[in-house]
Amino acid sequence: MQAYLRTSVILGAIALLVLSGSVLTDCGEVHAEPLSFDFTFTSDQTAKVAAVWDTVRFDALLTNTGTEADSYLVTLAENPPTPEDWWREFCAGGVCPIDSLVTSFKIFNGDFLPPLPAGQTDTPYLDVIPRSAGQGNFTLTIESLSSPGVKLTKSLTFLLSVQGDPTAPVTGNWGMIILASLILASGFYLIYRRLKPAKQT
Repeated sequence: MQAYLRTSVILGAIALLVLSGSVLTDCGEVHAEPLSFDFTFTSDQTAKVAAVWDTVRFDALLTNTGTEADSYLVTLAENPPTPEDWWREFCAGGVCPIDSLVTSFKIFNGDFLPPLPAGQTDTPYLDVIPRSAGQGNFTLTIESLSSPGVKLTKSLTFLLSVQGDPTAPVTGNWGMIILASLILASGFYLIYRRLKPAKQT
């Protein structure tokens, strides 16, 4: 009987030790935190009023608020009733497409700059030169290229109201300078004609 009790106690102690080791092993495991991709895309001013031929800039701020470096896709959409003759240029990540037909491009993907580190910022902007009066509506969208599973996008819509008569000729500063030069030249010519002695016959 004593031998049986002794054997039971030993087996119980072994089982307790095995269970304790399993618990300690579980507690000592290091679980890797999942990668986090997130960002903010903001602007202090998204609506402006301007005149024909003004250069209007809309500034924005892109901040990588995730835990990992990230790359992005930048897309610009011109929404109605934006006049077709308006000129625009949008830049981000040090990239400014020369071709006006380009509406999207990748940034911080290693082609021009490495991925944007966590906590770092970039300053995308949109430049618009209206060639006629009207209302402009532009949507600038940033999409994370590293976010797994779900599509992560943020957008800003910029509104531009341009005053003026679209049927009136637009001279701009250069036109005024040329007009003033012609008037001055005409005045000097008239003075010269008056002061020039008459030709003797």
